[in-house]
Amino acid sequence: MPGIDEKDREILRILRRNGRITLTELGKRVGLSPASVKNRLEKLERLGAIRGYSALIDPAFLGNFVTALIFIRLKEIDAYAKDLLRGLATLDNIEWVYIKTGNHNVLLKGEFGDMEELRRFLEGLKKTFGVNALSIEANLIVEELKNCWLADEDASRL
Repeated sequence: MPGIDEKDREILRILRRNGRITLTELGKRVGLSPASVKNRLEKLERLGAIRGYSALIDPAFLGNFVTALIFIRLKEIDAYAKDLLRGLATLDNIEWVYIKTGNHNVLLKGEFGDMEELRRFLEGLKKTFGVNALSIEANLIVEELKNCWLADEDASRL
């Protein structure tokens, strides 16, 4: 990427693991002053390297006890299908929406209160996409072994 050097990449790698790190601590880790780190962060935000900041929330605290990866195979991903996918992306319980390669060309990650809520969601997907949906498959997450957003100290407890 133009305008990005190795120090910037190092900052991004650290932020990926701990978005709440202080400027002072971040500066110590990368060998820069807090003011230099602040300037680099502002540049990285302007460039779009940092898209935003958020908290990693345990879905159980929101009443969601079922996490599923939902694979959808659409016959065609046209403008209308993309609009429908963008609509899904606005739902609170949908964490990701990807258009991808492979047998299934759409991947969603969603969190649901229970299996019945997931079943209703899948039925809604079938109705929403209609004949364009060649297949819809849900895979339940049984155990999370790594999440790149977990802080190093949290990941060591897994």
